[in-house]
Amino acid sequence: MTTAPLDPAADAPPARRLAVLNLMPQAEVYLDYMAQVLPAGTDVRWLRVRNHPYRSSDQEILAATHHFYDGSLLEDCDALLLTGAAMDINPDFTAATYWDEVVETLRDADGRVGSIAGVCWGAQVVGKVFFGLEKEHFPAKISGVIEMTNIAPEHPLMRGLDDRYWLPQSRYAQMEPEGFAKAVADGRLVPLDWSEESGHTTVVSADGAHLMLQGHQDYPTERLAEEYFNARKKGQQPPVPVNYDPHHPVNRWRANNRAFFAAWLEQAAARKRALRTAAA
Repeated sequence: MTTAPLDPAADAPPARRLAVLNLMPQAEVYLDYMAQVLPAGTDVRWLRVRNHPYRSSDQEILAATHHFYDGSLLEDCDALLLTGAAMDINPDFTAATYWDEVVETLRDADGRVGSIAGVCWGAQVVGKVFFGLEKEHFPAKISGVIEMTNIAPEHPLMRGLDDRYWLPQSRYAQMEPEGFAKAVADGRLVPLDWSEESGHTTVVSADGAHLMLQGHQDYPTERLAEEYFNARKKGQQPPVPVNYDPHHPVNRWRANNRAFFAAWLEQAAARKRALRTAAA
């Protein structure tokens, strides 16, 4: 008897497609960031905004890889991710030249994809646009790798994560605590982790449609070191990131963050299928 050779692709989960609305300085570096944390085979569709000059970015790479938003671009996308931005130090959301464009894009994308996530400033934008949450600035920037407690280990997004895990943080603000606490008490938001230093960093809406990542599940090993040394070159005196040696950086978060993004994309795809079935 002969046995047919196994086809690994036959049992592989279908590739997911993620749209990324990219506001990062040096936007092209984020292409590599995402490649390091997304499941193999994930198709990323890169988006840009019109009211932003992207002065620090490579204009040729930007033009070749990024599209201006059009709702039709999301028809085959499972999820949308809004990156962080250099605006996170400003307490006024609307100070961003692209604020209205980002809000319009997020509202139009809502329902076209299974889930919308925001990272860092993007997380606070998602909280503001969909839940009316303002932000509260810290006395000093949180920078470093924080040990988080997984407070929702049975949640589909958290089942693959350790009970305690490391997460990069690099931010000046958080969702305003009183409004956030009310949204949690009302059952609209579900906090997934917690630490004494950073509070609730990873938060999802009760229906899974909106995800707020105030930390940096997207950061590669060297990013905090680059931020630290760039600040020093500018004549600033930044504190050394906690639990992290910028001269000899070590990655303690990669596996958990890969598991998290994989779970999010699967949940987003399942939610999009359910939305389409309900609309049929």
